Amino acid sequence: MAGWTFKNHNYIGQKMVSGIFHRLKLPLDERMHYVERLVGLHMRPIAIADDEVTDSAVRRLLFEAGPDIDDLMTLCEADITSKNAERKQQFLHNFQLVREKLADLQARDNYRTWQNPITGEEIMETFGIGPCRQIGDLKQAVKDAIWESRIPNDHDAARQYMLAEAEKMGLHPVG
Repeated sequence: MAGWTFKNHNYIGQKMVSGIFHRLKLPLDERMHYVERLVGLHMRPIAIADDEVTDSAVRRLLFEAGPDIDDLMTLCEADITSKNAERKQQFLHNFQLVREKLADLQARDNYRTWQNPITGEEIMETFGIGPCRQIGDLKQAVKDAIWESRIPNDHDAARQYMLAEAEKMGLHPVG
């Protein structure tokens, strides 16, 4: 037998945290949610370390992990259980690449406090619409374009991109 693989264990483990905290009579507060978040995210650095470490993948990880990014990376490194020494070294090397990319991006951008330059309110006002799925789609499109470095992270570029994406959706500015 070559070993064990537990598919989707991050999702299953995240769902188990609450029950474990209850059984062990641990606090059911932000500390439990912290553990749930780390368990749920702990496969993300592994996934991006296996592939080419792109800025956009690291930015997404930074945004999702927020201030817990260092704890998440420590957990991921501790989670390497391979008995294959070569594979273990490759994982550690890849995690080092992810850490370097994290440091580089944090030095260039402050994604922990990043705010989309386009708000839902601005979209509703621009197109004369109320809350709907298209607002989320437009905000996501702008965010993706910024994080993938297709447009600069400023309001004017984001607004122009939003207008172009809205046009594709059949939305037209009012007034």
